Amino acid sequence: MKLEWIGHACFRMTAEDGTVIVTDPYDDSVGIRVPKLAAELVTMSHDHHDHNNLAMIAGRPQVARGEETAQIHGVATRAVGSYHDDRGGALRGRNNVRIFRIDALKVVHMGDQGCMPDETVMQAILDADVMMIPVGGFYTIDAKGAKAIIEQARPKCVIPMHYKTAHCTYPIAGVEPFLGAMGAENVKPVRELEVRPGNVPEGVVVMEALEEF
Repeated sequence: MKLEWIGHACFRMTAEDGTVIVTDPYDDSVGIRVPKLAAELVTMSHDHHDHNNLAMIAGRPQVARGEETAQIHGVATRAVGSYHDDRGGALRGRNNVRIFRIDALKVVHMGDQGCMPDETVMQAILDADVMMIPVGGFYTIDAKGAKAIIEQARPKCVIPMHYKTAHCTYPIAGVEPFLGAMGAENVKPVRELEVRPGNVPEGVVVMEALEEF
């Protein structure tokens, strides 16, 4: 699987057979470029405008919203419901944590997680090969909250997302507090990541947002 961070909570994952999955396409309110992407499958953790912009996607992809399941070629995905805040959704509503099976890898996208997961969510995300997790705070969990989830869920590879980048207009923190909390200050960003069963990078991987350039 090849993994690329488009920006915000949007990733492009390409399976070995060429199947392309795009998560949480954003709109121009985020402040970074909105590209036109091709995909066979698009997932959206919730219906906020910075996570559900289907206009970003060319063609007629299969779309999995909320807790919908989907399967296309060798890729399968399901979701478990959680919350966008720490008040049971009273502030920002629901969030859906998505679990993918791609090339025999377990990949977890935490969406706009706003609280410590309950037992159902935690069991679903345990021992992922790759976890994408928000770290910027304000709208989601912050560095401390992300670290607490990681310590319990024990993913092999952690990719921070939903934090302040050069052109992001949102009032959220950068990645630095998270890297400090994780003792990963010297991690060098990468533009893409190749992940295979038995060859999963361990620890924190910082990705360059492709639409910042």
